[in-house]
Amino acid sequence: MTHVLLRRRALGDVVLLGAITSALPGCVVVTDPRYVEVAARLRGVASALPWGSPLPPGPVIDLQGSGWTRLRWPLAARIHKHSLRRRLGWGRPGVPSLYARAAGVVAAPPPWIEAPGGEGLALLPGASTPLKRWPARSFAQVGRAWSGPVVVVGAAAERALVEEVRAAVPGATSVVEEGFARTIAALGTCRVALGGDTGLLHLAAACGATPVALFGPTHPRDGFFPYAGRTVSLDLPCRPCTLHRRTTCPEGHHGCMGQSVADVLAEVRACASR
Repeated sequence: MTHVLLRRRALGDVVLLGAITSALPGCVVVTDPRYVEVAARLRGVASALPWGSPLPPGPVIDLQGSGWTRLRWPLAARIHKHSLRRRLGWGRPGVPSLYARAAGVVAAPPPWIEAPGGEGLALLPGASTPLKRWPARSFAQVGRAWSGPVVVVGAAAERALVEEVRAAVPGATSVVEEGFARTIAALGTCRVALGGDTGLLHLAAACGATPVALFGPTHPRDGFFPYAGRTVSLDLPCRPCTLHRRTTCPEGHHGCMGQSVADVLAEVRACASR
């Protein structure tokens, strides 16, 4: 029996499918064309199809949960997003738990992508919004304190930011691309990955790196950090503000991303010593 998993966006949510695909061997993932390459690498996935493709026969599990998917596949098993609970600031279950509940399986911890492993540090300075970005100079300070290889990774639109950090860390390399082949290869050699609440941090964890997540306008209890890694955040009363679709700091200071380099470096070293 072929299970068909629907998850169109975004990168992090597609990566988190790995928590259940290993329990559904031979499954098919249908996703945005940008993420087909990633979905196909997850354990248990037989094939990944671009959104809009004809579906193979088999039970459909709707992990997108949009109005359109509900109309198109009314009998599909699906997630319940706890949207009101989130907007009230109460958090929600972790995304892998939501997926596992819909699929009727037990969520598996990462790694979900085969990778060789290594002793590197991945620095992921980009984010979907400036609200979630830690300063480039702070990433560089952590990179200079690392005793092994350092790779700075980002999306194509983040090239200038990635190169700024790489240039400030002697011996560091960088990966910037439209797809994910070189990105996955680089992340698969890392022991620890440092970044904000981003899809690339989820991808690094899927490849076996221990994530250190910098939470500012989002909060780890909101279902975004289902890993045995570390989080670093400042408990400001204005957090979490991105629940309300903000893209600029409502207080004007962006203080939630002011974590000290010393605190972050301590967590990175703690993860490296495991």
